[in-house]
Amino acid sequence: MLLRLFFATFLLVATVIAHAGAYESFFNTSPPSMYILIAIIYFLTLCYALFLKRVNHLGVFAYLQLLLDVLFVTALIYVTGGIESIFSFLYILCIINAAIMLYRRGGMLIASASSICYGSLLDLQYFGFVHPFYIRASELMTYGIGYYFYTLLMNIAAFYVVAFLSSYLAEELRRSSVKLQAKQYDLDQLELINRNIVQSINTGLITLDNGLKITYVNPAAENISGLRRQDMEWVPIGDIFTEIVPYLQGNKNGTNQPRPKRMQRIEINYQRRDGAELQLGFSQSILKDPDGNEFGLILIFQDLTELRQMQEQVRRMDRLAVVGELAAGIAHEIKNPLASLSGSIQMLRDELEFGPVHQRLMDITLREAERLNTLVNEFLLFSRPERSVDQSVEVNEVISDTLEMLKNSPELSQPIQIRKKLTKNLWVYMDSQRLQQVVWNLVLNAVQEMRNAGRLSVTTGVSSDGVPGDGQQRLAEISISDTGPGISPENHGKVFDPFFTTKEKGTGLGLTIVHRIVENYGGKIFLKSDGRNGTTFTLYFPLADGCPGEASL
Repeated sequence: MLLRLFFATFLLVATVIAHAGAYESFFNTSPPSMYILIAIIYFLTLCYALFLKRVNHLGVFAYLQLLLDVLFVTALIYVTGGIESIFSFLYILCIINAAIMLYRRGGMLIASASSICYGSLLDLQYFGFVHPFYIRASELMTYGIGYYFYTLLMNIAAFYVVAFLSSYLAEELRRSSVKLQAKQYDLDQLELINRNIVQSINTGLITLDNGLKITYVNPAAENISGLRRQDMEWVPIGDIFTEIVPYLQGNKNGTNQPRPKRMQRIEINYQRRDGAELQLGFSQSILKDPDGNEFGLILIFQDLTELRQMQEQVRRMDRLAVVGELAAGIAHEIKNPLASLSGSIQMLRDELEFGPVHQRLMDITLREAERLNTLVNEFLLFSRPERSVDQSVEVNEVISDTLEMLKNSPELSQPIQIRKKLTKNLWVYMDSQRLQQVVWNLVLNAVQEMRNAGRLSVTTGVSSDGVPGDGQQRLAEISISDTGPGISPENHGKVFDPFFTTKEKGTGLGLTIVHRIVENYGGKIFLKSDGRNGTTFTLYFPLADGCPGEASL
């Protein structure tokens, strides 16, 4: 309809120009008849537009328009000279239009209609039933039957050839369009799947160009790094992960050095802006275009912090299991003879009279025997901690009692400031004496580390997301911090080992027993210290059933 409207407008402008210029060749045409035909085209196009949305069968509607177009072209040829008219080519436009919209059947039908209308017009003109409209009799040209037959035959042949070729091209275009749509759908689905995979995986993904600038980051990379996408894209990778730059394969700084085919695995320590320290594992591969040209790198990285902590816990538990079995055997063999020896010495000291020197030696013997007995008891507690009186225990009561004991303890000779921030109604299911022993050992260890004045902080709360590996389980969290010199990072993996201590006096079993008790009750313990600014021990225990964990400052 739009093309028809454009053609009618062009024909109107040409008619007005020719009529205004009074061209002699135009005198063989009736200007009023041209204007009438053009007006009919405008009127019909308006009707088509009005009825377009109301028509249910668009194919029939298209046939109607095309047949009326054929009749219009026939009328135009009649008023412009019949066999002498230059507008016979308009039949071809109608045929092409039909082939595009209605394919082969429509093209052949309109070609046949055009052949019938054009042939009928020429036959009527040849036999004298009609003559070209508005042509002077003196100017009427006469042609032989051969000319009429030749003109009609060539036009009809052109009509059908155009119908065949245009319908063939239209059908090929339709089939190609269907295939293209199917391929595009498959491609869209594949792209959607790939995008969903990249967006949904919990593994960080970063792409780099040849200048080692970041071109893309997925949401997991944002979560792990603690940075927003807009803060990372088009930033050199070295500004964010400095330690991995020396390990990246080739093409550094935009050069075209050949890349080795072997991929590397890189592990680095990374500190986020929020202060969290993570251990990240990177792997890399080469990005290539369809022609095989390298245009960047893809980095895939994961947060290995939880995995490394779990591995360390497993190794620690293995070591403790072996030492625990050994300790149980040794303690059992030593405890009874030691009790007999201590009792015998006590009786001798009471029944016999010794001089001052011998009395002092006897006291030393008894004191060291008592010390050895304490060590043996710690061995037994470490190797086989008892769980005899498990019940729901209010954590804050145990902590408050323990801190009160600490204030009256000779260990607290120096001025230590104690701060506590406890959560109300925090209950766990365990032996209250074991919990008190855990807290006592940790706060005592903190006080001993702060040789001068310092601050001891004790905080309790409810952890909504738990600890690594515990999912969304709600846990009681106990945090004990000091402002002492801290524990050097190289000793983090040893502090829970038996007999490891950095103190002048100590058995090295205090933290080992703490770890053993915590593990025995299904809890977790974590250490955080940079070796300069104090130490924090954080414990997690499963909450007792029905514990509300009401927060309180």
